Amino acid sequence: MQRRLNSYPYIFIFVVFLGLTSCSNNPERPKPAGKFTSSIKTGDIRLFTYSQPLFREKTRAITNRNRRGNGADKPSKDNESLIQQALRDLEQNPKLKEYCPAGYVIMDNYAVLNEVLIRGECRYKLKEDKQ
Repeated sequence: MQRRLNSYPYIFIFVVFLGLTSCSNNPERPKPAGKFTSSIKTGDIRLFTYSQPLFREKTRAITNRNRRGNGADKPSKDNESLIQQALRDLEQNPKLKEYCPAGYVIMDNYAVLNEVLIRGECRYKLKEDKQ
């Protein structure tokens, strides 16, 4: 009985160590950093562009192990879902909230080559007349 009680601290240390090593093997991917650029045109037209790099799976050689139905290696996310993720990231960007305090309108968004591009224009408040 005494020998069994002496082994509990070792079992506890083993379980804690096992838990710590299992968490360390699953690193969190860094959130992609988007680039917010702004421009003011004549007539106080405030435009912005938000670009974010695309993170796609690296292409691999086709082998018997990784061959899919037609042999094509499709990316895990389609362009539409990547654009939606970039739109969510844009909404959380503090630069956008500072640049367009009255809100904004998305004029165009698309995914090209290695990045997602979103172009937009700020909404404007009508100035109240002083009486």
